[in-house]
Amino acid sequence: MDVRIPVLQSAITPVVLLGLALAYATLRSGGVYSAEWNHALVAIALTGIFSLTASGIGSAPPLDPWLRWPLAALPCYVLFQLVPLPVSVLAVLSPARAELARHIPPTVSLTAWVPLSVLPAETLGHLLRIAAFAIVFLVLYEIGWRSRRSVWMVTVPIVAVAAAEGILGLLQWGMGEPGTLARGTYVNRDHFAGFLEMSLPFAVMYPAALLWRGRSRASAGARRTLGACAMITLAVAIFLAILYSFSRMGFIACLFSLFLMGGLALGGREHSWKTWAAALALIGLLIGSGFVFLAPDQLIRQFGKLNSPGGMTTEGRLMIWKETLPLVKVYSPFGCGMGAYVSAFFRFNQTSPTETVDYAHNDYLQLLAELGPVGFAIIATLMVGILVQALRAVFRAADPDSHCLALACTGAISAILLHSFVDFNLYIPANALLLAWISGITAGLQFAVRPATRLWRHLGVPQIVEADR
Repeated sequence: MDVRIPVLQSAITPVVLLGLALAYATLRSGGVYSAEWNHALVAIALTGIFSLTASGIGSAPPLDPWLRWPLAALPCYVLFQLVPLPVSVLAVLSPARAELARHIPPTVSLTAWVPLSVLPAETLGHLLRIAAFAIVFLVLYEIGWRSRRSVWMVTVPIVAVAAAEGILGLLQWGMGEPGTLARGTYVNRDHFAGFLEMSLPFAVMYPAALLWRGRSRASAGARRTLGACAMITLAVAIFLAILYSFSRMGFIACLFSLFLMGGLALGGREHSWKTWAAALALIGLLIGSGFVFLAPDQLIRQFGKLNSPGGMTTEGRLMIWKETLPLVKVYSPFGCGMGAYVSAFFRFNQTSPTETVDYAHNDYLQLLAELGPVGFAIIATLMVGILVQALRAVFRAADPDSHCLALACTGAISAILLHSFVDFNLYIPANALLLAWISGITAGLQFAVRPATRLWRHLGVPQIVEADR
């Protein structure tokens, strides 16, 4: 009897359940409405309980320290922002928050103990959200340990949901009135593009893995070739949906991820530097040509609006970023509270004081304002650790499947990190859930790496020899 069958089955069940939660959140406007997102939260919690406590399944080895400690510290830190503190203590930790507490009328202030968060109810909601993302991360990491021979299985829900969104977006664009854009079930086209740009690398790299696997076995086979063609078709649909969403940064992030994956794929093959540089320049030329010749006129006009009134350089995002910097300074080092930006920013909103600004349109700046330098350092450490793990797997993958999957993870994470400079994709629950999913896959790739390669030794990168597991 093959003992791998029940192990694989135990991995498929949580993938299906989490995939349903991801699909539900995505189809419900990206989970931006609390009622729909709460249903996804319950599904994620139940899946985590089922997966992480399954009987008869050995638990995965501990995460590497640079992933384990930030992952544990982040929810603890947000919980710390909710702990009621005496105003005298609060005055030391956050003078701005203490001053705000002193101005609360006596009839409203029911206690002399006040939390760091300016908006505790929102911070509590974000705490539950972060806990859900941590569960998804750990479940995918555990699955990476259980199903090392079927590494692409965990990407099926990602591509399936993205393909459905992409096809819906293309139908909206093709059947709508002139000027209609693709946005799928999302309220905002940029967040629609953000979800698809994270999914596209998996649809691009899976056919490469299939054909590479077939070449190593001397015959690709008709079924494998047809599977690769079907996935390429989905990849084209996803790419076109990004294109016709007319999201400027979505398109740039998409091209950047493709360029990065191409460059890393060449670097991992240990070509000579001259060959590598020439091939990289060719890839850059092809992608640059795609930017010029594939971008539709309406997308080109979107780039032309950067300097228009109400755009990024006048009443738009640049002014919000400029006015957010004093907020960061005043509420350092612990921030105004996760999710409390909308309330704390009122004091600093000089450009449009009569309007409510919910987001900074820059994930990094908003996280810095809400979590402070201390909390931001925790998230930065976690994401840098995940990227390092992805790059290790790119250059040290033990098989073609793992190598291609590592390339896809690197491209997906890099795309959303670039897009986050000008948008708030990470505050859209479905998009943040997808990032947690991809990060968990990346962490699980440590079980599919081999000892140091000549390329890494040539670059002088320190090596960590994997223990026999």
